[in-house]
Amino acid sequence: MKEDAMNNGQTKPGYNVPISTENQFITHYTMSWRPTDWGMFINHMDTSKQRYSKYGSEVVADSGYGSEENYEYLEMDGMEGYVKVN
Repeated sequence: MKEDAMNNGQTKPGYNVPISTENQFITHYTMSWRPTDWGMFINHMDTSKQRYSKYGSEVVADSGYGSEENYEYLEMDGMEGYVKVN
């Protein structure tokens, strides 16, 4: 996932852990082996909906989550997305 500091071509293992918060409390998290954020967004949102039976009305995320697929997902489910375009 991440290049070793010795630059010998080996990669270090790692996990990507997106976290959802509301009013400064952690409400949900997921873990993935994927090194990029944009490929995890829909799964993270879906598992949150399974747990709480609803979505939040607004989603704020950094540009790592910015992709056409994720923007369409937000629009399709009626969420206001504040996600910076890559």
